Amino acid sequence: MIKVLIVEDQRMSRENIERELSASGKYGIAGSITDAELALTMCRRQKVDLVLMDVCTNGKMDGITAAKEIKESFPGIKVIIITSMVEVSFIERAKAAGADSFWYKEDENEPLLEIIEKTMAGEEIYPDKTPSVMIGNASSEDFTPAEIRVLRLICEGLGYEEIAEKLYISVNTVKAHTSHILQKTGYSNKLRLAIAVTNKNFIIPKLEDEE
Repeated sequence: MIKVLIVEDQRMSRENIERELSASGKYGIAGSITDAELALTMCRRQKVDLVLMDVCTNGKMDGITAAKEIKESFPGIKVIIITSMVEVSFIERAKAAGADSFWYKEDENEPLLEIIEKTMAGEEIYPDKTPSVMIGNASSEDFTPAEIRVLRLICEGLGYEEIAEKLYISVNTVKAHTSHILQKTGYSNKLRLAIAVTNKNFIIPKLEDEE
């Protein structure tokens, strides 16, 4: 029986995955934890064939960083990154970390068990792109990479001067990007924009090991 370690901090999602795996008859649960930081230790202590790794879990380490540690120490263990966050950097970071596959929780076209089956058979399953979401009047695909970088720091609550310092650009450039974002989305100020972005799970603060 294939032994699966589940790393997921949302109780309902974790329990749904546990039930789905148990009902299949093919998968046994090696462990079900809420902190990505503990995943490598679990892999060292017992037999694990597959890790289902959420990106944002309890603790200081994000799931993609934990996946990299696991793949470096146990190349034979398959790792599938799972998330509901449509953060634009996750797919490329997961590939760079050596994760075998990537699954969005809301993807009804490819159920999790199908992704697991294909991954265990040696396939690498990744979405073609990050799903788009509407932020006010704009699609998430309407933002430029430079605007995304500014938007991330706006969501962290930084002011114009702090953003300029972080990104090594001028304050006027930050203001110009912010103005363009507000025009595209139709929001009247940065606070309304940040709330909308956060509520749509479009972007989150910078995670560990992300450049």
